[in-house]
Amino acid sequence: MSWKTEANKIYEDRVVKDVLARLAKRLDVKGLPFSDEELKTLARRFLESFHREKKRERLDRYKAHLAKIHGADVVANVSAALEEINNEIGYEEK
Repeated sequence: MSWKTEANKIYEDRVVKDVLARLAKRLDVKGLPFSDEELKTLARRFLESFHREKKRERLDRYKAHLAKIHGADVVANVSAALEEINNEIGYEEK
């Protein structure tokens, strides 16, 4: 793995942890029906789609998958919170 790829991976992991910490402040994460891995994946997909519009389809497919399992309302609430958090982080990084 090149140093650039490794640096990007470290940055992405740090941002995902920050997103999940901010999400925990807004919502009762333990009360959500998602597993830790599902929340991490959803946060990572939101981050990817924030920086690359092509990844939006991948995010939409994952949200549809989660909606089938856990219900559309729960996924919509978490998605709205993640969207706000990503916008905050994007603004802070500028």
